[in-house]
Amino acid sequence: MKIYKQDDVKKYLQNDWILAWLEQNEQAYEKEIRTHQWMMEMENKRAIYAEVYGDILRGDVEPDKTVLDVGGGYNALTKVLARNSRYTLVDFMAHGGKDGLYKMGGIKWYCGSWYEHEIEQDYYYVIANDIFPDVDQRMELFLDKYLAHCHELRLVLTFYNKPKFYETKRVDDSEILTFLSWDGEITGMKLRKYLDRMINTDENDLSVLAEQDESIFRNGRQVAYVALKGDL
Repeated sequence: MKIYKQDDVKKYLQNDWILAWLEQNEQAYEKEIRTHQWMMEMENKRAIYAEVYGDILRGDVEPDKTVLDVGGGYNALTKVLARNSRYTLVDFMAHGGKDGLYKMGGIKWYCGSWYEHEIEQDYYYVIANDIFPDVDQRMELFLDKYLAHCHELRLVLTFYNKPKFYETKRVDDSEILTFLSWDGEITGMKLRKYLDRMINTDENDLSVLAEQDESIFRNGRQVAYVALKGDL
């Protein structure tokens, strides 16, 4: 497990190759896509992206390797991911990017929730970057569904160790809900059942999640990256 700190971002910026590749691959229409803009503007996102997707982007994995990217969004390097692997994206595309996917052509894209996504094949990598548990608290359901169908699952966790909550409204009703983000203690507790699958992670790492107060984001959220061994 890796918990990101400011020094990790500073080290990455010694060679900000994701930015260079974004600029090299950027098309005019992509400049209007919000998820692409975030990648161009936010060095912390690029540092994480480089670590999670770097081997696929560089072509260090065999091109026939299957990749399922859950909530991966769209940026100028999505094209590279699709060229270098058998790539499938599961995403509502709430922040734009559908036109980019259409222009690429041939990409497998499921516009909907991972929960409803029907698994029709096994995957070498399943990736969920910045989805669980802050955006989606169904982390255990996700892991139980996809670990059975992959070789490795790459999970970028986002949580808050200071209270963070939102007032939300149900899309199927008028009820107003208060959504409290998970903290590191809850996140570690929920991950403990998967400890034997986690690469380079032990009990102490899970406990440390609750102790983190340094953030690489202005909103104070904590970010941890963990890879888990799937059943394949």
